[in-house]
Formats: sequence, C-alpha cells, structure tokens
Amino acid sequence: MNEYQPVEIRRLSNSLFIQWKDGIESECTYRILRQNCPCARCDALRIEKNPLQILPSEEYWEELQIVNIQKVGKYAIRIQWSDGHKTGIYTYDFLRELIEL
Repeated sequence: MNEYQPVEIRRLSNSLFIQWKDGIESECTYRILRQNCPCARCDALRIEKNPLQILPSEEYWEELQIVNIQKVGKYAIRIQWSDGHKTGIYTYDFLRELIEL
C-alpha cells in the first residue's frame, strides 16, 4: 500500500502542484521531475555519467512542459513531456520523497 496519496495534481506554468491526503501541499519544478525520471533509460543515463554527454541548455529547461498526466492504477502517474519522453512512471511515494529533498 502506498504511504502517500494525492487528492489533487495540477500543472502550473513550470511546476507540478500536488495536494496530499495528509494535508501537505507540494510543488516540484518540471526540471527536477524530468531530471529524476524513474524510467530504465533515464536511470541508466544517470548511472553512466558520460563526461562527453551534451547537457540540455537552459532554454531547453525553460521550455519543457508536461503535455499529459495519466494515472497508473492507485499508486502512480505517467508523465508525457513536451520533448516526447513518456515512459517514466512516478509513484506517489517517489514524488513525495523527491519533493521533500
């Protein structure tokens, strides 16, 4: 069972707002969410730490938007990004931990 459950998830201009069942309200920037995408590909890229990898520009991060949010069962959401990425499944527990860092 998930420890954390949202009652509201809302897209803002450059961040995701979540109101949790326990009354806590959280906000996380799109940049942090995308940089911490939990999909296998993104996880592998973070582990690899290729010194020759070209990092996204500031403009990329400023223009990045959430295109769609889809519920996955009762435990997570899948986020579709404006850069075409859509394989990350963000569990509610993961989101809460990420926001509290």
